[in-house]
Amino acid sequence: MRCRVCVAVLLFAGLAVSQTTPVKAGLPVAAQTGCTSNDETALRQVSVQWKDAYNNKDAARVASLYTDDAYYLTQHFVDGIVHPRANIQAYVQRGVDAGYLVDSIEILVLTCVGDLSYTITRYRSTNGPDKAMGVNLVVLRKLEGKWRIVAHEAAVPDPATAVQTLNPVKPN
Repeated sequence: MRCRVCVAVLLFAGLAVSQTTPVKAGLPVAAQTGCTSNDETALRQVSVQWKDAYNNKDAARVASLYTDDAYYLTQHFVDGIVHPRANIQAYVQRGVDAGYLVDSIEILVLTCVGDLSYTITRYRSTNGPDKAMGVNLVVLRKLEGKWRIVAHEAAVPDPATAVQTLNPVKPN
C-alpha cells in the first residue's frame, strides 16, 4: 500500500511541475517533454520492446521491463491490480497464450521530471477475431541508467457504454 501511495504522489508531483503536452514535430525535445533526447529515445524504445516481446510470446521479456515491485492496473483482472513483477509476467503469459497481438502503440504524451517519466499511449490489438483499442498510462523510473516501468494502467473503452461527446464548460 505504501508503494502505491508513493507512486501516486510522485506521479501527481510530476504533473504539477511539468507540461503535459503532446509531442510535436519541430520543437526541441526538452522544451516539450522535459526529457533529454537520449531519455526520450530510451522511453520510446520501452514501448517498442514491450510490443515486440508480447508479439513474440515472451512474457518474461515483457516482465523484465518492470521493476520487481511494479503495479499493473487493469479491468481484466478480478481485483484490478496485478503486483509484483512475477504476477505481471503470469498475467501477460495468459494474453500471449490466448494468441493476442499488439498491432500498434502510439505515444500521445511523454513527460520527464528528473528520474521519473510517464507516457500516455493508445494501442490497437488483435484478440482472436476481434480488434480492440485501449489506452495506457505508464509511469517509469530511471534506475541505474535504465528506464523501468513502476506502474502501468491499461483501459479499454467500451463504445457501447462510453460517453460519445463532451460539451466543454465555458470559463466564467
